[in-house]
Amino acid sequence: MFKRALAGLTIATLATLCPQAAPAADLDKGALFTSNEALQVVISAPWREVLRAKDNKGWPATLVVQNPGAEPLSVSLTVERRGISRQRVCDFPPIRLRFDKESVKGTLFQGEGALKLVTHCGEGERWAKYYVLEMAAYRMFNLVTDYSLRVRPMQIRYRDTQRESEPETHFAFVIEDIDELADRHDLVEIEVPSTLPSRLNPEASSRAALFQYMIGNLDWSAIRGPDGECCHNVKLIGAENDPQGDKTPLVPVPYDFDSTGLVDAHYADPPQGLGVRRITTRMYRGYCRHNPQLPATRAEFRALEPEIRAVIANENRLEPRERQKALDYLDEFFAVLADDQQFETEITESCRG
Repeated sequence: MFKRALAGLTIATLATLCPQAAPAADLDKGALFTSNEALQVVISAPWREVLRAKDNKGWPATLVVQNPGAEPLSVSLTVERRGISRQRVCDFPPIRLRFDKESVKGTLFQGEGALKLVTHCGEGERWAKYYVLEMAAYRMFNLVTDYSLRVRPMQIRYRDTQRESEPETHFAFVIEDIDELADRHDLVEIEVPSTLPSRLNPEASSRAALFQYMIGNLDWSAIRGPDGECCHNVKLIGAENDPQGDKTPLVPVPYDFDSTGLVDAHYADPPQGLGVRRITTRMYRGYCRHNPQLPATRAEFRALEPEIRAVIANENRLEPRERQKALDYLDEFFAVLADDQQFETEITESCRG
């Protein structure tokens, strides 16, 4: 059941799929995420008011897609502030786009309810590269497993409906909703206070943990989270009608990759208590119970190395220097996979119980 459905799907193949070219009647739920082509978008909203607000209420807005060769698409929606940590460091907060499902029927946004929009956070190229790299992390995990959240890049012009100023244009991307991912596999999101490593699907857990090591992510847990709610930067999906009670394996789905070594954001710090000083330092945080699956997972990642590297190598939104820096970081990971002793020391023996 927990197969790796996207392993053979290349970035070039994904890029050839253009949902806007399809007749409206043929668009299915999730059509937004069947292409990696950037959408040219204008979002009109009272942005100055949104940026100054202290709460996460919704503001009325209009979103217009203006891609060349296609009729303009306009939909009404609301925009909301979201997130916690990024709101503390960002001049422009992360946004949630909330659509009315009836009003977007027959459009590229058919079936979408609420989508997380990862925004530019601050002005300048330094900020922009962070979110290009974060988007790339999602795309790399798409290569590893189909039990992963899809993303869609956008170039957004933010037009303020209450001011006459020139709209600002920034890179952003939207993330597939966890319910949509679960629905693709006839599963549902499982919300529990906590769980045990024994409840996690071994193959899915092993892949997710090695991926987190690859991108240098220490800030996650698939079994518990803050405030007595599971999990931390991981969602769980599983069967809705569980025939085995609480024994059917759960699939961990990681998200939120800005505080990783791959992104190397200047505002990101390693979690306290791990003895790690630099965000670029890798530490394997997979669960020891799933170590028997590691040899197979290691082989999968090694086979995918050319495609994983291609995600970065073909990302023209990165400056050459930043692209090479990210590739060098990935090369360090694949060097560990290629060396039996390093893999044993840094991965297998470094698991957490």
